[in-house]
Amino acid sequence: MIETLRPPQNTRREIIDLPCGDTRLAMHVWRPEQIKGAVFYFHGLQSHAGWLWEVGPQFADNDIAFFVLDRRSSGISPGTPGVIPDADTVLRDYSRAAAFVRELIGDDVPLSLFGHCLGGSFMAALLRYEGFTTSYDAAVFCSTWLGRMHATLTPEARAALAADSSEQLWDAGLDSADFTDQAKYRHFIDHDDLAVRKLTPRSRAVLLELERRYLEPGPVRNQVPAATFVSGMTDPLVDLDAAHSVFQDVVGGRGAIMKFPTDKHYLFYTDVAGDLIDWTSTYTLLQGLNRGA
Repeated sequence: MIETLRPPQNTRREIIDLPCGDTRLAMHVWRPEQIKGAVFYFHGLQSHAGWLWEVGPQFADNDIAFFVLDRRSSGISPGTPGVIPDADTVLRDYSRAAAFVRELIGDDVPLSLFGHCLGGSFMAALLRYEGFTTSYDAAVFCSTWLGRMHATLTPEARAALAADSSEQLWDAGLDSADFTDQAKYRHFIDHDDLAVRKLTPRSRAVLLELERRYLEPGPVRNQVPAATFVSGMTDPLVDLDAAHSVFQDVVGGRGAIMKFPTDKHYLFYTDVAGDLIDWTSTYTLLQGLNRGA
């Protein structure tokens, strides 16, 4: 699928039907004519690739190819909304998608992984996953409360959740006002029919398991040469001090912290969006220079 987003951009947008195990998932791609770098984006709980309809073209304007995988049951990928498959299936899907990105851009193009909110938790688990072998150059954790369930649930509550096989949906209680103060984006979030706002207990147990995998001591399977945690100055949904501590554990104490002047959660829907895109683009390109140094 090829469509022009806004002339005179030299951007090709595609939705690729990516084989992943027993299904095919939607991989959204924004490609410039000349790819100098690439970003593979991990979306959060309620979001999906459709939330990045402005972001992708802006990365492409910077000669950065931008990739977003709609996870199973998210966006336009198949599955039941509110149902997340087991941890190994999720990580295999992401491993396959990352390998596809590297194959498409080639070995010489610098690649950053970028995880927003819950997407950062998926990304952290992927870094510890033995099936993930794709080479990459940097990891960006954005507004991600790493280890949140382990920090906020008692051991008894975690054990009960892991054993809960009921199908009663749990409401995440997300409020668009925490994400952005811009009316057009709040309207979009509030009326997004593809947004996932509720999860089954079994799906929450999967998220708990993914946390356990990166909280427990162990090697990062594919050592990342650069890592940064980015956020607003404050975040209404994230305990930033707690998140920073886990982040440093995940990246071996070598991570940088960057804060942008906003107090909202979804930076791409705030006034700092352009700065974040330009910073991430430059950060990605610099890793290519560092690789060749």
